[in-house]
Amino acid sequence: MTATELVGGTTVDRRNQLRPVLSDLGNEDASYERDRTLHHESVRAIADTGVLALRVPVEYGGPGGSIVDVIETVIDIASSSSNVAQALRAHFGFVERLLGNRGDDATRTRWFPEILAGKVVGNAITETVGPSPASLGTTLQSSGGGGYRLDGKKFYSTGTLYSDLIAVSAKREDGREVHAIIPADREGVGLHDDWDGFGQRLTASGATTFESVLVYEDEISLVPEEHRLAHSQTFLQLYLTAVAVGIAKGVLRDAIWYVRNKARPAAHSLGRVAAEDPFVLQAVGEIAAWTSAASAVTVDAARTLDGVVDDGRIDDQTAIGAAAIEVAKAQLVAERLTLDAAQRLFDTGGASATSRALNLDRHWRNVRTVASHNPLAYKAWATGDYVVNGTLPPNSGYF
Repeated sequence: MTATELVGGTTVDRRNQLRPVLSDLGNEDASYERDRTLHHESVRAIADTGVLALRVPVEYGGPGGSIVDVIETVIDIASSSSNVAQALRAHFGFVERLLGNRGDDATRTRWFPEILAGKVVGNAITETVGPSPASLGTTLQSSGGGGYRLDGKKFYSTGTLYSDLIAVSAKREDGREVHAIIPADREGVGLHDDWDGFGQRLTASGATTFESVLVYEDEISLVPEEHRLAHSQTFLQLYLTAVAVGIAKGVLRDAIWYVRNKARPAAHSLGRVAAEDPFVLQAVGEIAAWTSAASAVTVDAARTLDGVVDDGRIDDQTAIGAAAIEVAKAQLVAERLTLDAAQRLFDTGGASATSRALNLDRHWRNVRTVASHNPLAYKAWATGDYVVNGTLPPNSGYF
């Protein structure tokens, strides 16, 4: 990616600039997904609107937008392409982490100018070594002269093929976990387009390899040793929920278009055309209701998380835990309703709706992949344990 001249202005100004970009993105999404063509141009165009800097505070030169502003923007992006929306999750998560209890003035002063300049941040966190995705085999070792050497391989690197910078987790020589933020084109970095999931195929989630990659001191930050709930981790769960809501909106848009333009009524239909068939309209009505419900609970959860940050409670485990439960409830509702909506879409037409040219099945494949990231059963369990016993959710990084 190459940064170009950015649009400045308020949160509203930046979001207004995004609209024509998303119109173009939505028009190309079905064919790009079918043919597996990565959205490089669209990601750059989105970055150029300045929306990727929505959360940068005014005192650091940004518009000072809220979490609600970001979540609504993510829903808009995902309604055009859920792949692009998820590809930008690492970027928005990096910014949110800088605003939380893992950021300080020094790191904000170091990285916010890069965000304001239009740099896109990807990540390289998950590995295949060890008993869980949180296991860590990538190493950062001193190379003398104030520099370090990064070596390892990451499995999921969502968004990295679109990015300018990569946030990499690694283990230092003393055993401490660190994050290194390095240019994607630095010598020794290998980017691999080998993600083969049946959904979210264009999120650029392939492997990333590091072979003796030079890392400078000011590119390294320590990960706290104590595992605590953090609002930035809850934000990442809310972000996935917003992607699901965007998919629901895309399903509704495509259902309306298909009924108006392509669908034909059954031979025994009660209506002359599909747009008058009561059962077709019932299907569209249910999709519309499910989409509204999913959107409402997600934005409401974003307001709750905004409240934690705005009230200065980012170190308050009780407040963050309560917000994390609101997000978990939103995930349960939004992801399940979107799965239902994506399936219901095919009740608006006959077998012609399954045409590969239309690629309507991408919505179900995409939301099924999003919903597979974190087991919804555990979201329900944590919610039940909280409302019955007052137990805070696990501090695993997935709440």
